[in-house]
Amino acid sequence: MAGLLRGGVRRRARSRALTLVLTLLALQLGQLVAPAWACGCGAMVPADARRVTVGREESVVRWDGTREQVVMRLTVRGDAERVAWIMPVPGRATVRLGDPDLFDELHDVTAPVHRDRYHFWPQDGDWPLVTGDGTA
Repeated sequence: MAGLLRGGVRRRARSRALTLVLTLLALQLGQLVAPAWACGCGAMVPADARRVTVGREESVVRWDGTREQVVMRLTVRGDAERVAWIMPVPGRATVRLGDPDLFDELHDVTAPVHRDRYHFWPQDGDWPLVTGDGTA
């Protein structure tokens, strides 16, 4: 009888140990596949004990096959009068102020268009079946 009890205790201990090991392994694997936050704008570094935070970033990227042009708009808050902006680039870059109206124009061009349709199946004139009138 004592041998049966010891065998049952051993099996339960092995089962608990295996469950613990599998749980720890699952947690470790979960950390590997968890999404990571990415930021393409680099970093803003203020002087001394000042603080700077970026609340919103918008970027427009243009690639012509050989050169890449990135236009960015950042919403920045903080108490620093001057900051250094560090952005990783593959080679020497030219930095200048962009057109402040670019993003407003982009928002206007890409704004959703709301239309009421009173039929289920698309008909001529419904996107993408628009025929040559240039409204698409």
